[in-house]
Amino acid sequence: MNIFHHKHQKLILQCYPAGKSVDKKPNSSELSYLLYYASTRRVKLEKVIIFLREKTHHDAARNRSGNLQVTLAIVKELIIKCSENLNVFARQVCKILKICLDTKDFAVCKTVVKTYGVLCDKLDGALFSGDKEFINDFTEVSQTLISFGKEKQPLQNQYEWQMISLLAIKDISNCLGYTSNTLKRFIALSVPYLVQIIMQNNNVSSLLQRVRMNINVESSDGSRKLSRVQSQKSQTQINKQIDEDFDNDSLTITDINEEAMDALRSFFNNNTTVQISEVTRAVVQHVYSAHLDLNWGIVLLELCVTWIPIQLRFVSLSTLLSTLNRMNVEGPSKSNYELQLQYARFLLGLLSSGVNMVGLSVSDVIQQLLNLQTDLILKSNDLSKQEVDALITIYSDCICNVSTHIYYFDQVPDSIQEILVKIDFVLDSSFFDHIATVSGERAHDLIIQLLDNISKIFRILKNNTSSISRNHVNLEHWDISLGLLAPESEFDDDRKTVLTTQQINSIQAKYLKVVDEFLNNELLVAPRSSYEVLRNQSLLESGSTSPSTNPEFYSSNNSNSDLRAGDKNLMEPNANQYITQQQNFISHLLMYSDKFFDSYDAPNTELVLLLITVLKDMVSILGLNFVSNFIPFFHHWGLKLNKASEFTQSQKYKDTIAHIILYHILKTLDQQYEEDLHGYCKNSKLFKTIVDAIAYRKQNRLWIYGLDVSSSDLETIKSTRVLPKDANGENIKVRIKSENIEEFACGNNFLIVWLHPQKPLPTEIVKSHLGTHMSQFNNESRNTNNAILDDLDQQQQQSLQQSQSQHQESEHFVPDFVNPTGFSSDAASTNSEKGLYTSLGLGTANDIRSIHSEILQYSQHFQERGLPHANNYTTSSLSNICGGSAIAEDADSSIYTYTYNSKNFNSPRVADLKSVMSVNKIGGPHFSSTQMDQTISNNSILNKNLLSHDVDSILAGLESDDEAAFVV
Repeated sequence: MNIFHHKHQKLILQCYPAGKSVDKKPNSSELSYLLYYASTRRVKLEKVIIFLREKTHHDAARNRSGNLQVTLAIVKELIIKCSENLNVFARQVCKILKICLDTKDFAVCKTVVKTYGVLCDKLDGALFSGDKEFINDFTEVSQTLISFGKEKQPLQNQYEWQMISLLAIKDISNCLGYTSNTLKRFIALSVPYLVQIIMQNNNVSSLLQRVRMNINVESSDGSRKLSRVQSQKSQTQINKQIDEDFDNDSLTITDINEEAMDALRSFFNNNTTVQISEVTRAVVQHVYSAHLDLNWGIVLLELCVTWIPIQLRFVSLSTLLSTLNRMNVEGPSKSNYELQLQYARFLLGLLSSGVNMVGLSVSDVIQQLLNLQTDLILKSNDLSKQEVDALITIYSDCICNVSTHIYYFDQVPDSIQEILVKIDFVLDSSFFDHIATVSGERAHDLIIQLLDNISKIFRILKNNTSSISRNHVNLEHWDISLGLLAPESEFDDDRKTVLTTQQINSIQAKYLKVVDEFLNNELLVAPRSSYEVLRNQSLLESGSTSPSTNPEFYSSNNSNSDLRAGDKNLMEPNANQYITQQQNFISHLLMYSDKFFDSYDAPNTELVLLLITVLKDMVSILGLNFVSNFIPFFHHWGLKLNKASEFTQSQKYKDTIAHIILYHILKTLDQQYEEDLHGYCKNSKLFKTIVDAIAYRKQNRLWIYGLDVSSSDLETIKSTRVLPKDANGENIKVRIKSENIEEFACGNNFLIVWLHPQKPLPTEIVKSHLGTHMSQFNNESRNTNNAILDDLDQQQQQSLQQSQSQHQESEHFVPDFVNPTGFSSDAASTNSEKGLYTSLGLGTANDIRSIHSEILQYSQHFQERGLPHANNYTTSSLSNICGGSAIAEDADSSIYTYTYNSKNFNSPRVADLKSVMSVNKIGGPHFSSTQMDQTISNNSILNKNLLSHDVDSILAGLESDDEAAFVV
């Protein structure tokens, strides 16, 4: 019986082979013509897909699985051929797939998932954004496919049904980025099933092995690149083997496990941040809700993050952190504690792993972690102390791990700075005008915890050495925290603190311990400075073979090699301008130490011992940089024995500490600068005087015992020591005065350059200057004495270096210019006669550039030494030397202030320098060029007959301070 058919129906029916076989394929020629027919006009395509849906329903009702296979093959080819018009028939395709799936025929369902994969690959966002009916149909098909793996299936086809679900899930991953609703819906459908499959077939050790393999693949060396190629080939082979086993119905548990891993990888290996964030949250949430092993879940998430493109891995971590912040805003409570703990553990797992996260905002992460810690301690909640401590410990470990997993040079300094800023904020919050906003106990606990974070960071850095270069935390980073030494002195108003004296003492003790850890674990391991390298090089060139100055000495197995290589960095005289710059961390620490003693009638002995330890360690690390800043405080702390007979306990403490530190300085300097001092300090008159001063105080009950706990002989000085007596036989009140230290400095060529006996006592901290100084020397110890080389042109550098090389006959490495001290000419002359100023030469006209650079390097040094009339060198008289109009903008500037700060200058000419020296009126008579020429020497720069070749000897031989200033 012949039945009339429309053309499209006839073309479709011709594609079906005859017979009732369950394994049919469409006739190829007829299928080709059908595809051509459907693709020519949209209305034809609509007719074709509608008829196919009707036939599918008809064949499914009669259990004609062979025809269903042909229909699915036709639909698959239509999707490929007419993909640009997929929106015309996509919904009908979903209906056809759903009808076939409802038969639950295994062979048909295998074909359905292949057609479904092609559909997912060709879909675009237009359908998901505008066709709600299609979204519902597509979601229904997806749910049905995934449900096959979850349902109990016949034992012989269990793996095959699971594979159908896994393949469908992998295909869904291509459709996640269209709308947020479908994204969340499909992830919620897929991720829990994948996690369950992986959990059943992988333990922690197998997951860790995969993580390590993926991390190794990230390496940039050649062998790892080869490894990456090999792993890609291996994955391709695995996928090919799975397809073959699926087609042959011979799947194994290994195939299922690998396909589940690959499907989960497809969710994470994406460039969409929203998708990465949502799938990360889904993994963590399922581990929590299904009560899976937490350690296993943490390793799984770590593996998942390795699949994310490296530049987007931080998104996963940020997702965990933002979720914790959201819960924190709601307030920590019993209701969300377990979930908060879970997310915190996952966060710690990522931060402590070896997975790199390029683009991670370290400072932002640390700030958020610090806020979480702060709220846990300061805000009221219904959690037990044990629960709070557990979260605080996790956040602390997170901070330490993100700080020590180096991504950029300044990471560790930035991390420490963030914590110190938070400490300063909490300390400020502990003071109130009328009503306290925080309790003293909570503020104390938080500051202690923040300091402990810093301590942990330094311990981790010490124990886990890394080949990755980084910048070290420097002293200036701690400026903001010095208020902890004397909190109540920070505020000039009437504000009171909620902290008790005991709590303040506890904070101070913790702070001093952490600072000492920083000094010994962080500051000592900083790279060697240019000063040490230049010093060793010059000594080697001059023929010195001293092992302590040989660079190879520092790389040997000598027990002191690490210490020597580190402490030389900041032991360089005037490192970071610690000598020439009045506002620096050393002086600030001593100022706050002074405030610390003023805060108590009788300071806590434990705190004093900790403070002494810190000061001693700074002496060992900073050398003359510390000494120069300490001298004004030594005079300030010392008892004025001639003016009073009764002293407070606080005054005795300061006096005792001053003498302990000075004694330690004199014993330490000889070791630190052995090539320059040759045991001068221990054999000096000042050393004998300090011993006498200590003995005098012990005999007269002015000494505080038990403050020097080192192995030195300080405490063994007997009170029966014979002290100097006056004409009446009475013990002289031994007090170290400024002239004693002045005489000590004048007795050595090296010390007279760097030691400032008359340096003024700083009385206040200039906060605005602090920031500039810290940024200028941030994360490095610069050789400031040679920094001017950076600004000289090549010819000037060569001239200066040549001049330096000419002066290496002496084994003393000192700067090219020995500064005058501002002392009396008699004292200078005496030292000149002793031969203490013979190491440097003034040179001839060829060395004019060197002289100019010396002025640039040490101009501020003159001012601090009190050189008379130094500021009278005005810009008007020196404009020719310094480049004319270059300095005309500042009418009050002097050659000292200008040249010290300027980076743009022209080297002076001899004639200009002579002219300036002759025309300036410097507190005395005019000196004309004629008068200067009366002592002509053909080889002298200033045409002055000089009997020596160093600047200090020249100055010492002049008759007045006016003349000294004039020559300079």
